Amino acid sequence: MKRHCSCLALLLLMAPILKAQAPAPQTKAAQPQEPAYVYLYATVADQVNLDITEDRLRRLLPMVERFRSGHPGAHVVATILFSGAVSQALDERNAKTHIKDFILDYKKRGVIEVGYDGTDEPTYKNRPMFVIPEKSTYEGRWVMRADADEKFLTEGRDPVTGAPIPGSVGGLEEMQRVFGEAACIRAAGANEKLIPPAIRPVPPHIIPPSAAATPPHEIPDFRPDIGDWEIDSVLRKYNTKAILFGIAEGNAFRIPGFHGAVQVVTETESPVPNSSPELYWANNILHTSEWSGGHEQTVRTLHGYEGVDVLKDFAASIDRSKVQIIHMELASEQDYLKADFTKNLFSATSSSPSLAYAYAHPDNPKVPAEARLTADEVNAAYAKEDAALKWVAEDFFRSSAGSHFLASSDFERMTPPSTGYSISVAALQPALSKMLVKWGTDTFPPNYLLADGHYLSLADLFQVMTDALAELNRTGKLPQSVKVIKVYGPVGLQPSHGPNVGELTVARIAKECSEIAPGLHDDKADPMPHNSIPPGLIVDGTAINSAQFLRLMAQAMVNPVPDTKLGIKMTYMYNAISELLPRTRSITDTGAAWTFKPAPLEGPGINPGDKR
Repeated sequence: MKRHCSCLALLLLMAPILKAQAPAPQTKAAQPQEPAYVYLYATVADQVNLDITEDRLRRLLPMVERFRSGHPGAHVVATILFSGAVSQALDERNAKTHIKDFILDYKKRGVIEVGYDGTDEPTYKNRPMFVIPEKSTYEGRWVMRADADEKFLTEGRDPVTGAPIPGSVGGLEEMQRVFGEAACIRAAGANEKLIPPAIRPVPPHIIPPSAAATPPHEIPDFRPDIGDWEIDSVLRKYNTKAILFGIAEGNAFRIPGFHGAVQVVTETESPVPNSSPELYWANNILHTSEWSGGHEQTVRTLHGYEGVDVLKDFAASIDRSKVQIIHMELASEQDYLKADFTKNLFSATSSSPSLAYAYAHPDNPKVPAEARLTADEVNAAYAKEDAALKWVAEDFFRSSAGSHFLASSDFERMTPPSTGYSISVAALQPALSKMLVKWGTDTFPPNYLLADGHYLSLADLFQVMTDALAELNRTGKLPQSVKVIKVYGPVGLQPSHGPNVGELTVARIAKECSEIAPGLHDDKADPMPHNSIPPGLIVDGTAINSAQFLRLMAQAMVNPVPDTKLGIKMTYMYNAISELLPRTRSITDTGAAWTFKPAPLEGPGINPGDKR
C-alpha cells in the first residue's frame, strides 16, 4: 500500500493519539499561573559596518550591567551571539579600540554569556554546498550534509564575497577561539544545491519570497536546509554544552500548513504545566524556539525597540497555564537604520539588513549614509529599549510569581538531564502496557513515553528496551533497571509500513536485541555516529522497519515469556513530529524526530507537573 498523506490529513488521523497522550485539561479556575522567563539576547554579526557593531556593544553591555545591579532578583544576563566573521573582525580591531577586551571583561563578570549565530555568515549563497543525487542512500545523504555543515562551522571565508580562504578558520571555531565556548548556538548550516527543474522541480514552498515573482530560470539554485539535524552531531566535536535555537519565528519558506503544524508540535512537546512550548530535547540537546506557532495567545520574539505598550499587550495575551520562555532581542540593527531601507532587505535567508545590502553590493558594501538614523534617533531607540527592560524587570516580574530573566546556562540547570539516569523495569512495564493499548492498531508510532518520572523519546525507548531484552537473552530474565544513554534517531525513515503478516517469538526478539545493543553503545563517529537506531532489520528472513520492531519489543517487555509468539503489524516510522516539524527535505530524512521529547523545568514557582 502506497502512502500519500498531507500534513492536514495526518493531523486529523493523529488527533486521537495526540489527545490520548495529553493530560486531561484543568478547568480555567483551577489553573495556576506558571512563570514566564525572558531570554535576553543580541545577535552581533555585521563585520562590514564595524562602527555600528561596536557602538551597539558599547551601549548594550553597560545597560545590561546597570539592570543587573539594580534588579538582583531578576537574574539579568544577556547572551550575545557572534558570527565567526564578526568575531575575527573584532579581534583584529582590538589593538585599536580594545573592543574584544571590553566584551571579555563583561563575560568574566557574568554580565553576559557568549554564543554563536551562523545565520549571516558570509554569504547567504556562497557557502559550503552539497548536492543530493537522484539516486542516493540515507547514509550517503547524511554524510554529504554533515560534511558541508562541518565546513560551514570551521571554514574561513572572505567577509564580503564568502569565498573560502584556504588555511583560515571561521564560523563557530573562530568565534570560540576569540570569545571562548559558546553557551548558545544558532547555526544556519550549509546550502543544498538544487538539481535543475527539468530533472527535479523546485517545490513552490521553498522558493524565497524575494524570488517568488521571478521567471523560473532566475530562481536561486540553492536553498538553506531547514531541518538540518546532521549539524547537531557535528557540533559535538566543538561544543558539548551549548543550547541550540529551535523553531524559528515566521514561515520564510512558505511551507504549507506551517503555523498549525508548529502549534501541534509545540503543544505535543509541552504536555504538562512545567514544560514549555518553546523548549524541547532533540538529539539530546536542549533547543529553545523563538515562537510556539499559531496566531493568537502565542509566544514570539520580542524586540526592545517595540516599546512598553507592545510588551504590555503581549504579556496580557499569552497562555500562562504552562511555563513560557520568551526571547527578547536587544540592540538590534534596526536601532540604527531607516525603516524604508530595511523593509526590502529581510528575506528567507537573511536576518541582517546591513549584511544583505553588503553581500548584494560587494564593491561598496557599507550602509549608505542616507540609510542611517541620526544620533538623536538612535538615542531615542535605546531609550525605548531601556524603558522596555525596566517594565519587564519591575512591573511584569513583580506581578508574575517566579518569573525572571533566563541565561543560556540556566536551561541546563533548570532541566533534568536527557540521559545518564536509570529507568526501573518494574515502572517501565506498566507504562508500555498503557502505550500499547493507546497505540492499538494505529499505524503511526507515539512521539515519546513517560515512564518512571522521565520522558523517553522513541530513540531512548528503542535503546532501553534493546538493552533490557538483550539481558533477557543472556540471563533469561529482565534487569531491574536500564540506563538511558545517548543515541541518535534512524539515519533514515523507511517509507514503507512493512509487512502485516508473520510472527516472532519473544526469545527471537531478545536474541535480535543482543545483536543490536553493542552498536547503540558505540559512540564513535566515522563520520556517521555508530549509535543510531537502525532504519530497519531483517529477522528470520522478514524485513521490518524499526517502528515495527519497537512495537514488538514493547509487547515482549510487557510479557517476557520466551515462547510467546507476537504478530508483526504494519507500522510507519513517521510520528507526528517527523510529519509536522518545518523542513525543506524529504520526510525520509527526518530520523532526528525520533529523539524529540519534552524538557520539563524545575524551579521556584513552577508546578512540578504530573510524573505518574
